[in-house]
Amino acid sequence: MQPKSYALTQVGSKADRRIYQRRDANCPIIAHVRRRTSDEHMAVPCWLVNLCEDGCLVTSDYFPSKVDDVYIVIPGLGSKVHGKAKSQGNYTLNIKFTTLLTSDIVNKVGRIKTLPKT
Repeated sequence: MQPKSYALTQVGSKADRRIYQRRDANCPIIAHVRRRTSDEHMAVPCWLVNLCEDGCLVTSDYFPSKVDDVYIVIPGLGSKVHGKAKSQGNYTLNIKFTTLLTSDIVNKVGRIKTLPKT
């Protein structure tokens, strides 16, 4: 039996599979989520963790189980962004947008900073 030569196929640096670069974001948003077994959306207060042109990661303590359909309201955007739940953790939800956002909007939302109460 011949040993396999994996090292020859991995010479050089691995290409990054990500097309769009994620930008850190730290702002409150409202996510309207729909469960797979339900027909109505419910509003969930969330924090936007990161964002790119084709999706985002949000975190909250109030996500129901088995989220399927999502639309989010980002402050300063003026419209809703529709997406599908790609994966879900206990406190996180990975959303893939149905339409791509422009890089100008993504950079604008990435620059939003929250100020602590004084």
